[in-house]
Amino acid sequence: MTTYQPERDFHLRKKQAAEIRALTYQDASNEFSTAQPAVNGDEEKFKQLGYPGFASFTKALSHNNNGLVQEQSFTSLLSAIQAGTQEAFERVQLGGGDRLLANPLNAYSFQLIGNDSNGARMAAAPTFSSRNSAVDLVERYWMALCRDVPFDEYDSNSVIADACQDLNGLGFEQEFGFECTPQNIFRGPYAGCDVGPHVSQFLLQDFNFGNQPIQQRQRYPREGLDYLTDFDSWSEVNNGNVDPTNTDDLVGERRIISLRDAGQWVHIDLPYQSALWSTLILLGLSGTRGLSDASPYVNGNITTAGPFGSLGEPDVTIQPALAAVYGLKHAWFQKWCVHRRLRPEVYAHRLELFRRGVLGSTPSDPLNDGLFNQLFGAGADVWRQSQVLERILEHNQMQNQMNFRSDPDGSWLLPIAFPEGSPTHPAYPGGHSVFIAAAATTAKALFQDAPFRNPVIPTSDGKGLRPYTGTDLTIHGELNKLIANITLFRDGAGMHWRTDGTAFGRNTPPDREGLGIETGGNLLGEKLAISMIRDTKRTYREELGTFEFQGLSGAPVQI
Repeated sequence: MTTYQPERDFHLRKKQAAEIRALTYQDASNEFSTAQPAVNGDEEKFKQLGYPGFASFTKALSHNNNGLVQEQSFTSLLSAIQAGTQEAFERVQLGGGDRLLANPLNAYSFQLIGNDSNGARMAAAPTFSSRNSAVDLVERYWMALCRDVPFDEYDSNSVIADACQDLNGLGFEQEFGFECTPQNIFRGPYAGCDVGPHVSQFLLQDFNFGNQPIQQRQRYPREGLDYLTDFDSWSEVNNGNVDPTNTDDLVGERRIISLRDAGQWVHIDLPYQSALWSTLILLGLSGTRGLSDASPYVNGNITTAGPFGSLGEPDVTIQPALAAVYGLKHAWFQKWCVHRRLRPEVYAHRLELFRRGVLGSTPSDPLNDGLFNQLFGAGADVWRQSQVLERILEHNQMQNQMNFRSDPDGSWLLPIAFPEGSPTHPAYPGGHSVFIAAAATTAKALFQDAPFRNPVIPTSDGKGLRPYTGTDLTIHGELNKLIANITLFRDGAGMHWRTDGTAFGRNTPPDREGLGIETGGNLLGEKLAISMIRDTKRTYREELGTFEFQGLSGAPVQI
């Protein structure tokens, strides 16, 4: 009996593989920008003013007793970033040494799928002294004050009403493109974000992870407990003298029903977690039949086989997760090598220095001080108009007295949801905002848009789920909402500026027509995902059609 053994032309295969790699190289090379990235000029400006590092990331470096970075320590970081080597970063002069820098060498790593991180470009972050940054921090303060308000009580809550009134009075719509209402406050600007429950279905729905049923319950922190509200503890953490990471006060399990719960979800999540969850939920809704009709298994061009390792469950669950991990490379280049933006908790510290009389010459009237006007620029007017600083002072007074901290009379520091405060990497763009946009964009390409069947909403105690019966939800709308959730939940914990994630304001500068200022990591992640889908698509043996979906800007995308 003879055995049939087909002969393969491996020389041809080798040539085809080389051609695909060459095309991938060519596309990535064509989209690699060699122009110098845009920066906001703050680093040079404040150095010239005699305050080096005043508006820059400096956490874990060496600071003086007032919480301002030592120039020699800051210079050692800038020198290491310029060199970009492991040896150079070993020479960075840290502060207390308990907190270490978060993986700056990842900013220089290469990738073999999609466009290279160092060739990507994004808008410069808003300047420290802009109205945009000031209004942005006002929203951070209100998020902190509203941290324990259940989402389903926003319509009737007086603090939410006060937040809307204050933000609208300061020109929130002018800066970020929409007027705040109880229905849309603390939400994203994309299609579907302001429809239905505050939390995306992809963070609410239960699903099966293989043979394991997963209930989307999580450990949640004690209500009413914020951190870094006094100068002493803020300074200790900022200088790296202590590392309170993993000392969260967790008291039970429930669904996400408030910003405090939401902040905890994005406190210890992994980059691919929400990406994997969303694809498993989508597969549970309609299996591979719900995939894009670019797939020949869906559009009927393949009738004798089903998808598996390509365009099947193993494939479509890993692609968004892979995009999420590559998103960190893109975020890290921008964070460390380009922008080095300070965190909101540090901007608030600068306000507190004036309140305490450490900076300025008129401690009795710090918001009208000459140096305050010089350093805060157009933002100074925002602080004179806003009602939030008085509320924050009272809130922090209660926090400090209740928890036996220093500054029993309060402070203007930003109440933080995490004991360790922000991470030890710069703010702009938000890592979460990049990786979730990359992941969800890949899912939007792979899965068709359609009504989201059997939507749910948490019960008031967060212990269970009940049917949602309001305005119809869509799959892509809920993916957009997932992008906004994972991005803005970090803001709600005090970690990020809104512009670290996205800003599509209607009040665009003269040189930016149309949709608004293209700040933030969401757009960066979306662009990365598109380039990764482009590269991956040509590796399939199946004859694929065009992946089509609506981008974050509202414009159609075809790959």
